[in-house]
Amino acid sequence: MKKRVVFSVLLFFALPFTYAQHTFSIVAVDSVTGEIGSAGATCGDTITWPGSLGAMIISDIIPGTGAIHTQAHYQETNQENAHDLMQEGNSPQEIINWLVENDVQGYPSFRQYGIVDFNDGNPRSAGFTGSNCDDYKTTS
Repeated sequence: MKKRVVFSVLLFFALPFTYAQHTFSIVAVDSVTGEIGSAGATCGDTITWPGSLGAMIISDIIPGTGAIHTQAHYQETNQENAHDLMQEGNSPQEIINWLVENDVQGYPSFRQYGIVDFNDGNPRSAGFTGSNCDDYKTTS
C-alpha cells in the first residue's frame, strides 16, 4: 500500500513535466468494397482549430475518389488545394508535388501529407514528410 501511495505522489508531481507530441495519420482505400477510410491523431488540442473539429480537421475524404490527410503545421488552404487537385483527377504523387511547389506559406518542409485514391479501381498512394518536421516523424 505504501509503495502505491509513493508511486501515485511521484506520478502526480511528474505530470506537469510530461509533454507528449505524438501524431499519426492513416488513409486507406479498399479496392474490393470501394470503401475509403482515415484515422489520425494530432497535437491540435494545443492550437485553436478552425471550427473546433479537433483531429477531424486533418482528414478529407472525397467519397468514391480518395482521402487526404494534412498533418504537421496544418494549413487549411493547403488542404483545400489538395482537395481541389484530387477532384480534378491528379494522382496522389502529383498532388504532393504540387503542394510542395506551391505551399501557401512557402514552408513545405514543415508539412506532412498522406494521400490515397482509387484510380479506376487501382489504388494509388503517396506520402510526404518535410525535412523540418519535428524529430519524432516517421514515414512508411
